[in-house]
Amino acid sequence: MEILYTIRHKGKIALLLLIIIFLVIFSSQSYNDSISKIGDSFSEVYSDRIIAQDYIYKMTKILYKGKFALSHQITDNSKKDFLFTDADKLKMLLLINNYEHTKLTSSEKVIFNEFKNSILVMIALEKKYSKEHTSLVRENIFQSQIYYLNQSLDQLDELSEIQILRVKDLNDKSQKTVSFSTLLNQFDWALLIVIGIAIQMLIFSSKSSKPKQPQNQYLN
Repeated sequence: MEILYTIRHKGKIALLLLIIIFLVIFSSQSYNDSISKIGDSFSEVYSDRIIAQDYIYKMTKILYKGKFALSHQITDNSKKDFLFTDADKLKMLLLINNYEHTKLTSSEKVIFNEFKNSILVMIALEKKYSKEHTSLVRENIFQSQIYYLNQSLDQLDELSEIQILRVKDLNDKSQKTVSFSTLLNQFDWALLIVIGIAIQMLIFSSKSSKPKQPQNQYLN
């Protein structure tokens, strides 16, 4: 009976220790997953949001430079303030290409494609304007340039707003991940303490409840 009693208590202790091992493994995995998620969020904030915002700023500068040029448009056929200089055109196309390689959300991709199309249309109108000599046609092209220019600036504003909203969303998710990890860590410690106390109680219980060896009455 003493052997069975001892085995039963050792079995309980072994089970509790096994629970502790699984708890440690689970906590470690959850912690690593949380760190990975937070790391991914910070990576996206920098490489896909801050960098993208910088591209938007530079593209906006080029467009406002073009808007200033159009506002001083010279109608003389021999003179023309172009919307894009060759350098600005190359810079704009490079910025568009770089922006396209960032991580785009579904709504961001739609707006970006519309913006890209607006820029390509303006470049095409620029070429058409330089070859056209009819005043009425040139005026229509000029008005189309203004329309697409204003539209592209609005599209950049929308893209900029998406960056802000996306960063806010990533920050909220990171905060939730940190809060969950903190709560899980506190729960783990509480459970470890409870299991530790239970193990101590089983150990002391087994000692105090162990049947005493009967004394030989003939020894007295």
